[in-house]
Amino acid sequence: MEPNRHRLPDFWPLFFLLTFLEAAACLLALLRIPNEGTRLILGFTATRWALLLPLLAAVGGAATATYFSWRKADFRADWLEPDSQPRLYGFLSMALPILGMVAGIGAYLLRWYDPESLLPFFERAWPLLGFVILFSVQSTAWLLALRFGIHKVSSKSRNPALITFIVLLLLFGFISLTKLGLTPDPAYWGEPGVPIQGWQLGLALLTGASFLSLSLLPLIRLHPRRTDILIGAFFWLLAVGIWSSVPNAVLKNSFYFPIDPPANMPLPYSDSGYYDYMAHSLLIGTDYIGEIPTRPLYILFLTALHLIFGENYNLIILGQTLVLASFPVLFYVLGIRLHSRTAGVTIALLAIFREWNNLLVSSDTRVSNTKTLLVDMPTLLMILLACLFAFRWLEKKDNLSAFIAGGTFGILLLLRTQSMLILPILLLIVFLVLRSNRSFWLVPMLVFAFGVVVSVAPWLTHNYLRIGKFAFDAPFQYQVLASQYAYTGNLDFSSVDLEGKSLGQILITFALKDPGFVAGFVTNHFLATEVDALLALPLIAPFTGLRAPINLYWTSFNGTLTWNNVLLLIGYLALIAIGMGSAWHRWRWAGLLPLGFNLGYALANGIGRFSGWRYDLPADWIAYFYFGIGFSEILFWLINTFGINISTNNSEVHTAALAPKKNPFTTFLPSVLILALIGALPWIAESFNSPPRYAGTDSATIQTQIADISINQKLSITPAEIRRFAEQPGTITLTGQLLYPRYFGSGAGISSSTPWPSYEPRDFPRLGFLLLNMKADEVVFPIKGHSIGNVQGEDALILGCERENFIEARVLAFPDSDLAFLSDIALEPCLP
Repeated sequence: MEPNRHRLPDFWPLFFLLTFLEAAACLLALLRIPNEGTRLILGFTATRWALLLPLLAAVGGAATATYFSWRKADFRADWLEPDSQPRLYGFLSMALPILGMVAGIGAYLLRWYDPESLLPFFERAWPLLGFVILFSVQSTAWLLALRFGIHKVSSKSRNPALITFIVLLLLFGFISLTKLGLTPDPAYWGEPGVPIQGWQLGLALLTGASFLSLSLLPLIRLHPRRTDILIGAFFWLLAVGIWSSVPNAVLKNSFYFPIDPPANMPLPYSDSGYYDYMAHSLLIGTDYIGEIPTRPLYILFLTALHLIFGENYNLIILGQTLVLASFPVLFYVLGIRLHSRTAGVTIALLAIFREWNNLLVSSDTRVSNTKTLLVDMPTLLMILLACLFAFRWLEKKDNLSAFIAGGTFGILLLLRTQSMLILPILLLIVFLVLRSNRSFWLVPMLVFAFGVVVSVAPWLTHNYLRIGKFAFDAPFQYQVLASQYAYTGNLDFSSVDLEGKSLGQILITFALKDPGFVAGFVTNHFLATEVDALLALPLIAPFTGLRAPINLYWTSFNGTLTWNNVLLLIGYLALIAIGMGSAWHRWRWAGLLPLGFNLGYALANGIGRFSGWRYDLPADWIAYFYFGIGFSEILFWLINTFGINISTNNSEVHTAALAPKKNPFTTFLPSVLILALIGALPWIAESFNSPPRYAGTDSATIQTQIADISINQKLSITPAEIRRFAEQPGTITLTGQLLYPRYFGSGAGISSSTPWPSYEPRDFPRLGFLLLNMKADEVVFPIKGHSIGNVQGEDALILGCERENFIEARVLAFPDSDLAFLSDIALEPCLP
């Protein structure tokens, strides 16, 4: 169909008249603002003249152009016809959007960078900046219409978007009426995760829109792969730079304690401490201190970081950041595959900004981020990898891709076992894509399952040999989950006895006993995960400037919203629906693969009776992911209106026959070996330091070493006193690796629901730490002052008293540095 463009030049007078009226209105608005000084030139200050002159020129130029374009046909033919000035039209079509973007960013910075000092400047500059923004937008649209005409845009993706929007609205209404997903569960309930800020959303959308115009450049069209590599590298560097700019001093949350003496480093605590001392146990050769650890691949990752960086946690955090900075790159790639580079750029920026916020508020609310030694962010990384490889399988439809997708999914299970619940939804999507021929979908699914088995079989075999049954995780993980299937006493897993019973039996028995109750909390937490995903996009909340602390509005979210935020969320749902409709139009069921991963993980949250903040983190990106695609699709609609065709990954999911068969041995063998090796690494790592570093050290030897060091240090104890003390009931001598030392004054400590005994508040000054040998012992060393230096990771000798859940050290010695310290209470008897 021929574009409608032959009558458009006749409307030039109206365009210039509109420009005249806009410039005149902005000029009057500027004139009404009082002068800011007394040194006047013709009634105005020099600053005011600098703002007035461009508007006066615009008024005069627009008035003149209106007259000439209306009365002078030659003027229109020589200057205003697209064919007469093709280079000028091309230049202006590129330059005007950039001008508008610069003016918009400048206006925003003037208004919000430092409102207290810059607001007067913004009020005076806004009329001019507002005119530049308005003129740039309307001129760009007008010039594109003149140059390319107005075209009818295909509406094939709009019907799926409309249906999706209706479904999302119905779900929105259901949640609003029933309060499921909003009603706190007494067993566990967490606040939503850290959201993207409004200005960050605007900047990401603006950058995505700007990149769309760059997509017209021949260099990008001729070298797409090179372009993607460069853009991916840019996002990796951007993520590393922005995230590393936030100092590690922000880590003052439940997984770290404040950076204090004697280590003066962000030492891990709680779950982070568990993963880290498990990594240390590999390094000292105690084989996960005799347990089946949970998250074995992450423990192995931390082990590798300690091998590279030793006990310098600032460098360990940097090393983790360098790895995790690849997840915005994966978002970019996934955005490209499902839609376009514009979508990839937008989504990657949103991911970078969100993690930046996560870091900035680390000390003010509960978070899991790239600096905390937790498995949530690595799980997000692996979910994106698994989703990408699964999408590649559905795109290529060959057995090798199916095997690699299965192997990658198996590796994901070694990070988060509950990701297993993604599998049924993933296989359902695969079936819907490949269902046209039974032999076509059955064989690839079996190959996929083989890939999963190859990845997880080594670790399951290891655990079977250790405890006599196949298991992914440490027993306490199953106890935690079992404790949630009770009316009271949730998360008190110490009272849960799994002896002779499987976790499945416990859960099924309780579910059959009260199916309505179980269905209620599963649905509640499942929907809470999805609500929190939507709330990752910003709400309308008080904002005091870019330099002010972030408003933690989400921490007080109670399920109610103001009317303007309700409308905002409905707008978000509209763009998400457009994004999902676009993905469906391009890829059918394969386009919903990211949603499938999200739904499976949200279901795992529901069954586990957890939701909120870090529990949602591996899956709550789904809202801004499809939002980015929806925004990009709208841009493409607008561009297509002018007949500009920018290529997207508009491939359909084909059902063609598989590629010509190759020798399966040579095709699969390298992948089988690589995936099996990755799965076996946590087992192989147990032989890293054999025999154990502290094996065979008896009590008498430890006493002799302590006595020798004490003599060298001239402590006020003798070898005979050490022997007499050690022979008393309740005493203990130990050697091991000292971890996470922390000084506490009298009455100080770390207060939490389940604090480490070594850090509990006590009525005397002390050094608290863990001593790692065949197990992790909690140690309290009563001592005043900060006389002990940084002893993190050093070999230590202890002589002390056994208490109920900790060891009270009386003598602390370090053989490598030949130092010893005597407790404030010396060698007094170990009385109860």
